[in-house]
Amino acid sequence: MKLRKTREEREEKKARRIPLEKYTKGGKISSLMALIHILLLALSVGISIAKRGNAGIYVGFFVLVVLISAAAGFVIGINSFKESDKFFRYSYIGTIANAVIWIGILGIYLTYI
Repeated sequence: MKLRKTREEREEKKARRIPLEKYTKGGKISSLMALIHILLLALSVGISIAKRGNAGIYVGFFVLVVLISAAAGFVIGINSFKESDKFFRYSYIGTIANAVIWIGILGIYLTYI
């Protein structure tokens, strides 16, 4: 029973690795956009609570901007999967977060019309 790998086995394993250098640029942008969207939504909810439901058109405008830019963040996240030899962690995070934000806002809108 071998507990240690031979030098040839280790070198062969290194040769088979995919040279992943860094994270995708689109994934980072998409994740940053999702973080900004969450902060804007929290700001909108905070303003609405402080005004006791009479926040006016500004909160609606914030949420509309978040809705449109969440769709853009989702598209950027999807396009970031086309980059080769990169890590996709931020691509997954940004794409899923923007999709959840977009579907959540759309769900709230459809609930109250």
